[in-house]
Amino acid sequence: MDLAPQLVDLQSMQNCVKILKNNKAAGHDCICSEHFKYAGLDALVHMCLLFNTMLCHSFVPSEFCYGMIVPLLKDKHGDASMIEMYRGITLSCAASKLFESVLLALFGDFLNSDDLQFGFKKNNSCCHGLFVFNDSVRYFMIHGSRVHCASLDASKAFDKVLHFGLFYKMVSKGIFCAY
Repeated sequence: MDLAPQLVDLQSMQNCVKILKNNKAAGHDCICSEHFKYAGLDALVHMCLLFNTMLCHSFVPSEFCYGMIVPLLKDKHGDASMIEMYRGITLSCAASKLFESVLLALFGDFLNSDDLQFGFKKNNSCCHGLFVFNDSVRYFMIHGSRVHCASLDASKAFDKVLHFGLFYKMVSKGIFCAY
C-alpha cells in the first residue's frame, strides 16, 4: 500500500507555532495561539497528522471557515456613540490560523501577486502606492503630458460590492484592459 507523502513535518509545525502571535483574542472555539504554544509535542504530532490528512483529502473542516465579527473602536478619543467610529474585525479560530501559517510555509513561494499591488502584502503599504502614484504623475507632468486620473472610494461598501460585476462593467466600458 502506497501512502501519501507527509507534507507537514514536526519541525515545520513547530516553526509555524512559534510565529503565532500571543495575546490575541480566541475565536468561536475559545482556543488561542498560546494553547498550541504550550501544548507539547504530542499535540503538535496530532496537528501534523490532521493537517496532512486535510491536504491529502483536499478537505478543510467547516469550523475553519467560521469567524466572529466584533466591533473595534477606531479612535479612542472620538465619539464612541457614533457607528462610524467602529470597524469590524473577524476573530478566526487559532487552528485555522496555524493551518494558514503551515500552508504559507509550504507553498508561499508559489503565491505571487502583481508588483503594483500594495495592500495586504508584507513590507508594503498604501504609502508605497501613493508614492508610486505621485512619482508617476510628477514624471508625466514634467515631460509635458496631461495626466488624467479617477478614483473610486468603495471603503464603506467594500464587503457589499460585487467586485466581479464592478470589474466587468469597468472592462466593458474600456476603463481596464482585460488580459
